[in-house]
Amino acid sequence: MRVFIALLFSETEKKRIFKQLKNLANNYQGNYTTYNNLHLTLYYIGDIDSLKLEKVINCVKKINFSMFKYQTIGLDCFKNRQKDCLVHLRVKNNLNLKQLHNEVIIKLKDIGIKVFNQKFTPHITLGRKVKINQNDLKQISTKPIIFNANKISIMESKRINGDLVYREIDYSMLK
Repeated sequence: MRVFIALLFSETEKKRIFKQLKNLANNYQGNYTTYNNLHLTLYYIGDIDSLKLEKVINCVKKINFSMFKYQTIGLDCFKNRQKDCLVHLRVKNNLNLKQLHNEVIIKLKDIGIKVFNQKFTPHITLGRKVKINQNDLKQISTKPIIFNANKISIMESKRINGDLVYREIDYSMLK
């Protein structure tokens, strides 16, 4: 089972994100995130068995963190070797978000999950392999979206009839 830890969005927040995504998709070819798959990844774990999953669920439930707000600050692109973009909404630098990410990492290490030391760049993926150049992307204006982080979700990633589907397995409410 492929698993990751994420922050999910309210329906109102998802509608605002999806409006920006559709604007992009109507003008640039790419593989765009579906409405139900929108999220912000705190940490990607990868393939684990059911015993490890139970440990992950228990460790996430032990995270004691207060609710907070964070916001987007425009579109950006992670380039890959083929010059296509992974277009995403950038998230404004937020100390609470970084601290929550660090808390998740600490808890995962405590239960023996191998954690890779990667720079945490919080973002909301809108599309992969998008045919857009950096200059065109910078010309697209977006309104900031303010989010309420109120729970941490343990997500499963799997293919169903060729479609990528994310499903919430369990969650823990923030205080």
